[in-house]
Amino acid sequence: MKYHVIPVNELEKLEDDFIKFLVVNGITADDWIAIKENEPVNADKIINQFSDVVWEGVLRKLKYLNKVEKDVAYYFKCDATEIQLVRVIIDENINEYHIAKKSYTKERELELFQMIQDGCIISEGLEYESLIVI
Repeated sequence: MKYHVIPVNELEKLEDDFIKFLVVNGITADDWIAIKENEPVNADKIINQFSDVVWEGVLRKLKYLNKVEKDVAYYFKCDATEIQLVRVIIDENINEYHIAKKSYTKERELELFQMIQDGCIISEGLEYESLIVI
């Protein structure tokens, strides 16, 4: 797997998309039932492939990430070739922010996925955009 499997409760929400995925891959409803019952390893592989397709779609569209910790907040804008950051340090005595940017060190989607795994959340970018104009 390129990313990680989508949990069952999330897969249930994506049932229509999963059915379309099965159809595109030539798997009928009866085929899927038989695969689940008789070939659990193959069923897991199909779910893993679907999970990667879903993640890939989400990550390709992703434009902003946020990560807020106790004394610092990170607001990222995720462009096609580089990632931009506004880091805000919040302290009793001082509030300051820094702006930086860098090229991705690996495939964009993999890097963004790792950031999500490390605690970033997908954002609409309101915080980033409001801070960048200051």
